[in-house]
Amino acid sequence: MIARNAGSATRLPPGRHKLARDTVVTSQRERIHRAAFEQIATHGYHGTSVAAIVAAAGVSRRTFYEFFTNKQDCFRAACDYFVAALDTELRTRAASLDTRHWRTLVHDSLELYLTALADNPAIAQALHVETLVAGRELAEQRAQVQAILADRMRRAHRLARQQQPTLPTRPDETFDFIIGGIDDRVRHCLQTRGPAHLPTLLPLLNSATLDLFGATEHL
Repeated sequence: MIARNAGSATRLPPGRHKLARDTVVTSQRERIHRAAFEQIATHGYHGTSVAAIVAAAGVSRRTFYEFFTNKQDCFRAACDYFVAALDTELRTRAASLDTRHWRTLVHDSLELYLTALADNPAIAQALHVETLVAGRELAEQRAQVQAILADRMRRAHRLARQQQPTLPTRPDETFDFIIGGIDDRVRHCLQTRGPAHLPTLLPLLNSATLDLFGATEHL
């Protein structure tokens, strides 16, 4: 399950210790990921410096540059880390569902995404607001998130039509359209009500998705 404040890591004990090198590296990377999200969410992408990330992560500049080339490289890696965790959880959730209830796949996928963002407000702000500010520099990371969710909806629609052949076919672009609408509502909520309110979007997003599937016409 995606943890609250995903990407967070406990600081290593000061001084000499007997921790394995892999443990040290993992801790340092995850602390830098968390610090990047937190600093960018607070100060904006362009207002965040490597020095600020390093200070917040509690690592040296030398350590930072052992992992990343620059701020852009660091933020990309942090986004990739969260996106991979989200994708894994969505796949696991889908595999565990009873396929007789395809509507559950839609509902649970949306619920998981909104909850993950609400539990990780800095990540939500970074992915849905600051990736737009950064423009082309982070377009790939933004596209990855949207592609994962669009693919989830395509799978759900295929399953729905297997179970309810009367449901209409939909152009492939429909699922990108659905995700674009979700992205817009998430960003609006972040900017007007804050990340804690993201789960309240679930009824609207679930209903709108079912409408675009054509499911509400075939109850």
